[in-house]
Amino acid sequence: MPSGERVCALGTDILWAAHRVDVPWRNGAGVTSEILVSPAVGDFDWRLSIATVDSTAPFSTFAGVDRCLLALSEQGLDLIDQGRLVRLGEFESHSFAGENEVASANVARPTLDLNLMTRRGRCSGTIESHRVADTWSITARAGEIVVVVIARGLFSLGAQPLAVLDAVRLDANLDALTLTGIGELAVAHISPAV
Repeated sequence: MPSGERVCALGTDILWAAHRVDVPWRNGAGVTSEILVSPAVGDFDWRLSIATVDSTAPFSTFAGVDRCLLALSEQGLDLIDQGRLVRLGEFESHSFAGENEVASANVARPTLDLNLMTRRGRCSGTIESHRVADTWSITARAGEIVVVVIARGLFSLGAQPLAVLDAVRLDANLDALTLTGIGELAVAHISPAV
């Protein structure tokens, strides 16, 4: 890992997992490490983070926010969303309103999830996963921010190696982002509200 916090090129930032700090959930029932938030201070328009879920616990509520979770661990993640059981396999996602009563369930060992929160009326977002066997490219649409998280395997951005949970931010100022490697990528798309 380079000594600097970020490696920047026009339209990209590398966001190193080793530089993230775990912080308690709003309700104190778990911890999360923030990948990227906008704006950096005050109420966020959007936030992307990785949560560690190590017990059955309620999730924090966020009024006016839409959420999307993607299970990053092999054992997946079970959720109770408004009384309904939702079973996520590894790299499967679930979207829900931040006002919903949601809790983790059936947690036998710690699991990680990628969590995208977008403030309604300001922006929207999605998370998807991509299995890669060699080279993978993506472009950002006008106004869109794309954050690619290394979910499994080893990848490189040009000559720069990337490890699991490192992330790369891309915006529309760059024609395309190309990663080389073998594994799984989790990709968050954040777009301004229309």
